[in-house]
Amino acid sequence: MGTFRYIARRLIFSACLILGVSIILFALINAIGNPVEILLAERPGITDEIIQQVTAYYGLDGSVTDRYFTWLWAILRLDFGTSIIYNQPVSEMLLAYGVETLKIQIPGILIALGMAVLVSTLAATRQYSRVDFGVISGAMLGHSLPGFFMGILLILVFSYWLGILPSYGAYSTRSMLMDSTVIDGLWHMVLPVGMLVIFNTATLTLLMRSSLVEVLRQDFITAARASGLPERRVVFGHALRNAFIPVLTYLGILFGLMLATAPVTETVFTWPGLGGLYIMAIQQLDYPVIMGETMVVTVMLVTATLLTDIAYVLIDPRIRLG
Repeated sequence: MGTFRYIARRLIFSACLILGVSIILFALINAIGNPVEILLAERPGITDEIIQQVTAYYGLDGSVTDRYFTWLWAILRLDFGTSIIYNQPVSEMLLAYGVETLKIQIPGILIALGMAVLVSTLAATRQYSRVDFGVISGAMLGHSLPGFFMGILLILVFSYWLGILPSYGAYSTRSMLMDSTVIDGLWHMVLPVGMLVIFNTATLTLLMRSSLVEVLRQDFITAARASGLPERRVVFGHALRNAFIPVLTYLGILFGLMLATAPVTETVFTWPGLGGLYIMAIQQLDYPVIMGETMVVTVMLVTATLLTDIAYVLIDPRIRLG
């Protein structure tokens, strides 16, 4: 019953948070004025009548309050409007571009998590050794380097010097690798995913190694070893579960912000995902795309945070449901 009340409170709080973000987003977008007038003002031959017609077509001729509730109701029905620049339904654009973004973001996170668990465990169980020093140094270097620099470095080495991997795009524009769409797509994913894996592995390794070192000093680990349990079972069966709790927070944010952190990777590799779409929408003042994608990112982040809080309770029963 306590868990049910906790989840219900978190759901109510999450809904209020999303509503608050929608109000702020709508206010900021409308603070710049009528985007149709701004886009069409410098085009020759555009009369005031045409501007009024386009403004009415996009529902920008009503009061701010009416427009907000109309937009909010449409969002609840997953209707994000029509793109001003591309004249396409925003929901279809978000779905098409979102698939391309998730294709590189999800493998980048999952591969990094697996590598971080192995590397951080190796370092934590050999604290202050050369292995530990090497892991920490490599992780700090990977975490400190800017993402765009890492991407450019990968392109320089594997595309221009070695010539074995493509430097841009999601598919070949001429002949596909081995005449297969799947293989060609995987071939193009290597460098973007590699960039994400390097950065995410570095951050996760630093977090998990620090947490695991602290857990290995706890009394219950000493008791487990004294009872005769194998070291592998002590580390992977007891220590890792408790050390994973702080890392879970970062993972929740990482999954929630997959779309928000996409612009850097997708710009470097010219990847046709939501990051590039978002940048183009901002440059072209395509406000339906901007508002739609921002709301999707908000919902993803709030949902990921909610699931993280619930996972806390499932992983560690000592956490009280406040």
